[in-house]
Amino acid sequence: MRVPKTARTTEKRFLFSAAASYGSQLGRTVLRLAADLALARLILPDDHGLFDLAWPIVLLAGFFRDLGLPYELVRHERQPYGSFLIWELGAGILVAGALALGAPLLGGMSPGLPEVLPVLAIFVVLDGLAVVPRIFFERQLAVNRLLGPEIGRGVVLAAVSIGLALLDFGVWSFVVGELVAMAVYALVLWRRAWGAIPLELDFGMVPRLLRHSALLFLIALLANAVALVGRFLVKSVADTAMVAQFSKAMLWSLRTQILILPALLRALYPALVAYRSDRHRFLTAYRLGTVAVLSVEILVAYFLFFNAEVVIVELLLGPNWGPAAELVRILCLLPLVDVFNLLGGEMLKVRREDRVWLVIVTVNLLCLGGFGWLLAGRHGVEGVAWAHYLMLGNLLMAWRVGRICGPEFPRLLADLLYVIAVPLPLYLVAAWLFPPASWARFAASLAAAALAAGLLGLRFHRPFRRFFRDPPVAG
Repeated sequence: MRVPKTARTTEKRFLFSAAASYGSQLGRTVLRLAADLALARLILPDDHGLFDLAWPIVLLAGFFRDLGLPYELVRHERQPYGSFLIWELGAGILVAGALALGAPLLGGMSPGLPEVLPVLAIFVVLDGLAVVPRIFFERQLAVNRLLGPEIGRGVVLAAVSIGLALLDFGVWSFVVGELVAMAVYALVLWRRAWGAIPLELDFGMVPRLLRHSALLFLIALLANAVALVGRFLVKSVADTAMVAQFSKAMLWSLRTQILILPALLRALYPALVAYRSDRHRFLTAYRLGTVAVLSVEILVAYFLFFNAEVVIVELLLGPNWGPAAELVRILCLLPLVDVFNLLGGEMLKVRREDRVWLVIVTVNLLCLGGFGWLLAGRHGVEGVAWAHYLMLGNLLMAWRVGRICGPEFPRLLADLLYVIAVPLPLYLVAAWLFPPASWARFAASLAAAALAAGLLGLRFHRPFRRFFRDPPVAG
């Protein structure tokens, strides 16, 4: 039976958008990696730690600027981008001003924060200006239009930050780099979107959008707080330099999640919105997306677990970052307890199960704060790392995903268990044959990763090809 052209269009847009997302994310991550490696050797951990305390405050301030509107705009039938632009600009100025005025109150956390935060707060305004055209392109599944600007942003960030670090500007290398890069990014995005983006002004819609996005705002705020709260728990039991060690460990332990997940989410969420009336395609997209992300995460997690010292100290960051290697060994296996959370929130968001998702992220934040505080008092920074395994909201997400998938849940479980189990014996053989912290084990682990990737590819390449090759038949 002939497949309608409109059905093929959705599949192709999803595939091309996902490919563009991965290209953008890969390019940006490579640039970030290069800059991170250079800055780790040019700037002392104390300045890294100061920025690692200031940066999450600015990121969380951005959620108060958005109030969940970008997420609601993607799933809403109308897109009043003109009203959205006015909101982002006005709210961005107000939030940035409040952050600058309140900065002296945070001096007790670190003496440098009151000086750094007012300048870094400008990022809230610049990011708000860039959000509008970015959401427009993502909503149209035209992420390819974002590829060049996002790579360019990474180039500018790396060049400015490294240049200032060479001139011994310390923490200001990070601050100025982020501001200049975001300003250039916003300008280029608007040049690409101008004339194509419908700048409809309908201020009457804004209150309705805000009502619908209230739970999405809380979810985004709490979910990102979960990802960042560990730094402040570490600061309660250690110095600023140790905050940097912990942040670097989190960064490298979750590097694949940072590389793969954002790229997939920006294509998957609009695609799930398109598939919401087709249960089979909806669940298949979720299952294959989860398998794809977990496959990469597991290969890297096992590799880091058996080679943390060589990777972090010898190959990447240098001798100043020894404590980060031990923390990486603890944190790198987090994907094993976060399987359903990877993309489960996107399913809940499309199904408008915002309250369920809010409960999940709230439980995770409470668990991390409570267990983290308790274990930090007894075991220091390593206790904070172990607390990330005790977030009980992940169990709630697994339960809800199981209920949504219904009879198809066992198939999802079987696929995920295969992804987790198959690579492990290969890495264990490499670890058994060669001593810890050796380049011989490093090389053997690379071979194990390549072999495991081949086995996973043999198992899953057909379902992926079928999904994109055989779109649903209308009617």
